[in-house]
Amino acid sequence: MTESEREKIKLRAAYLNGLALIFFGIGGFGPAFALLDTFQWKNLILAFVWLWAGGMSSWELHRFAQRKLD
Repeated sequence: MTESEREKIKLRAAYLNGLALIFFGIGGFGPAFALLDTFQWKNLILAFVWLWAGGMSSWELHRFAQRKLD
């Protein structure tokens, strides 16, 4: 494998890790903070579900990026 191919793989993995951070930040924390504003149990549970979904999608993107480096 040439040096340029290795660098392309690293760049792709870094891009995917950046997407993972965006998924967690916007997809997880954004709706969670928006729903926590009302302090109702239904919204609290929904906020945690959104936070979990954002975290899991972020984790999967991160793992995919790690597999790209292998």
